[in-house]
Formats: sequence, C-alpha cells, structure tokens
Amino acid sequence: MTNEWHQLTALELGEEIQQGRIDPVDLTHYYLARIKEKDPDHVIYVRLTESRALAEAKDAALRAKAKTRRSLLDGVPISWKDLFDTAGVKTEAGVRLLEGRIPDHDALCLQRATMAGLVCLGKTNMPDLAFSGLGNNPWTGTGPNPFDTEHDRVPGGSSAGAALSVYHGLAAAGIGSDTAGSVRIPAAWCGITGHKTTHGLIPLDGSVPLSPSQDTVGPLTRNIADANALTAIMANISPADLKGASLKGVRILRATTIFDDLVDPEIAHMIDEALAKLQAAGATIIEGPVLAFKDVLDCCNENGYPGMLEGHALWGEAISKNPTGIFPAIGNRFLAAENFSADNALKLEFTLRRLRRDYLTQTAGFDLVAGATLPAIPPRLDELYADESYYLEQTLMSISLTRLGSLLGLCATTLPAGMAKGFPAGLMLMAPGGADAKLLRLSKAAEMALASG
Repeated sequence: MTNEWHQLTALELGEEIQQGRIDPVDLTHYYLARIKEKDPDHVIYVRLTESRALAEAKDAALRAKAKTRRSLLDGVPISWKDLFDTAGVKTEAGVRLLEGRIPDHDALCLQRATMAGLVCLGKTNMPDLAFSGLGNNPWTGTGPNPFDTEHDRVPGGSSAGAALSVYHGLAAAGIGSDTAGSVRIPAAWCGITGHKTTHGLIPLDGSVPLSPSQDTVGPLTRNIADANALTAIMANISPADLKGASLKGVRILRATTIFDDLVDPEIAHMIDEALAKLQAAGATIIEGPVLAFKDVLDCCNENGYPGMLEGHALWGEAISKNPTGIFPAIGNRFLAAENFSADNALKLEFTLRRLRRDYLTQTAGFDLVAGATLPAIPPRLDELYADESYYLEQTLMSISLTRLGSLLGLCATTLPAGMAKGFPAGLMLMAPGGADAKLLRLSKAAEMALASG
C-alpha cells in the first residue's frame, strides 16, 4: 500500500494512522521523498520545512501509539502557501520585496493546525503578494498546469503551489488564501476541490496581507470531507455534519448575469451537464439573473477594487521605492490605485454594503447560486510574459467570476465537473456569508451527484 498513500484523502490517511496501518513518520518521509523527486526545480514548494515536519510526525506517532490523537487528521502532512508565517522559516509571499523575511511566530491558522497534529511539509509557490489569479512567478518559477503536456500553461493562482501539491500527490491537502478567487481558480484549473470561506471565519493573523477586507484562508483538497475537516480545525469550530447530505428539495439558481456573457460555450455546456446531474439527484435548478453581480462590477470599475486600493495602501510605497522588487505587471496593478481618490474608496465601501443586501434579496428562496468557476482555459505562460496587456487581460479573465462572490461577502466551493477543451471545468457553488456549514453539506451532496453520473 505504501506506493498508494498519495492517492488517499487526508481523512483516509488519518484513519489509517488511527488503525495503526500507517506510521506518521513513514508517511512524512514518503511525502518528502515524493517532493524531492517530482519537484526538483522547487516550482511547487519554494522551501521545505523538513526538520519541523519530521519532529511533528514523531510526536504524532507517539500520540497514535498512546491512543491520544488530537484530531482525525493528527499525523497527516499538508502544505502551506508561502504567505502564512512559519516561525524561523522564510515567508516571502512570492515577492522580492520580502526576500529574506523570517517571522518569529506561526500564523494563527497554522498554530491551530499544529495543535490538531497536522504535519507542516513546507511552503508552496505563489505570485507576488497573491495579486494574480494566474499563478505565474518569474522570480520563483511557475509550476505548469498538469493538463497540457505540450505547452507550459499557468496552474491558476494565487494558491498555485498549493493546488499543484495536492494534484501531484505531494501533500494530502494544501492551505491557501482567497481574496478574489485564489483558492477556487487553481483548484478548478487543476481539477481538485477548493473552499473559499466566509471572510473572518478563519483568522488572518500572521498572514501576509493583500486586501484585509477581502482576504480569506481556505483549503485545497481532494474532496469536500477533507475541506470540511480542515476548515473546522483552522476556524476552531465543529465540522459541518455531512452525513446523509442530500439535494432533495434544494433550490439552486444558475446565475445568468455576467456568467452568460463570459463563459466559453464548451465550458458552459459542461456546467449545464453537471447541473443536470444535481437535478437528477433531487435539486431544483432555475436559471435567472442576479443583478447585484453586474452592479458590483460597475461600482468597482468606477471606484476601484478592494485588492487594488487596500493593496496599494499596504505596498504602494515599497513598490515605488523598489520597483524591481516585484513583477512589473503586478506592480503596475497596485500602482493603478493612484487613479482613484479617498472619495472613491468611501463610495466603494458604502456601495458594497448596499449591494450585499441587494444580493440576499435577489437570491432569497434559493439555497445556492451556481455557475462556472472559470470562463476559459488557462493561458500559455510564454504568451503572458511576451505582452503585459495580454497578461492583464488574462488576469482579469481569471478572476472575472470568482471575484463576484468575494465582493459580495459570500462563501463558495468549486467542484470538479468534468473536462472541457481538454481542461477541468469547475462548478462553483455560492452561499451567503456565514453559511459555510450549509454550503459544505450541500457541496458534499453535489459531489456525490457528480460522481454518480
């Protein structure tokens, strides 16, 4: 069974440890060896925390033998995006501006995971300061999308390495962040599962910020059960009850606003087929507009986006002083905030509050709002580097659908929904902020319906 450990889910590995069939030390050595073999250029993991991982695994092994395991995932090795602080280990958030930065303490979400017995394998790759849905990084390198064997395409970002670590079996799960789609985008383009949590559910303490009003912590996993377990640990709450999850009587709105304008027809067809499977499992699917989606984009086009405005407030001065310390195309996105005023920022804040209320009114009576996670396939890496205007176009494409839920304060999941144009298509399910438990339960039911088709 040893050569199949990376094919198991995190919870399955935890059960094997519980039953005494896997030793956490052996498991950690197994993952470390796979990482060294399959990521020799360090484009998935920018650095390993090998000594820490083995020490944590030894402690987990002792607890397993003593029957004092701290959680169902005690002893399971996972990866961490390189914007979560790790005490005594470089945390650089993919940007030369922070080269050599070594924090004194772990991020709070990492502390909670460690207390639950999870093993920290290392830090995964990401674009500069997480300000990209594409996932490329000219400084640290870019792990290619695994679904194109002829051309290097982006894996999706900004939790690029997190998604690749899960897809390639280099971690049982990956922890990433999502501001405008940075968990959902790479999860969808790599054909795995992602959970964008409600803002504030998991603390951001000890994470390198991009947009504090929008940043969220979330897991990238092989299935919803793993995402549920990891979310609960990092949020310090009980996991959602997934037993008996069903779509019977569930009402799902397939959003037409924005989605119908942007989504490639082949991807849209795959999403419709996925929704048909959910309908066959008992859900009622209704198509209709969500006007708040258009209104929120109009507001941001007029007044600026939170990631740009807040990111500039945090990093603009450093970028202006050291423009070579950041990928120019990303640095220019930050500096574009200088085109907006304090009045714009206040209008944005006030309007977002109203539109979040409008969204709840417009979607009342539905349990979920659904649509494609991404409107197109991932672009080629060489073409992005050849043309900054094309890079910007593709960056905006990548976040065009996921950012809607972020701006409106929603929680969301993305589930693998089949293949379109040779790449995975993600089905995004959205629920109001604070409804993560319900979202995860219904996502579990959707996952089962998709698998049965």
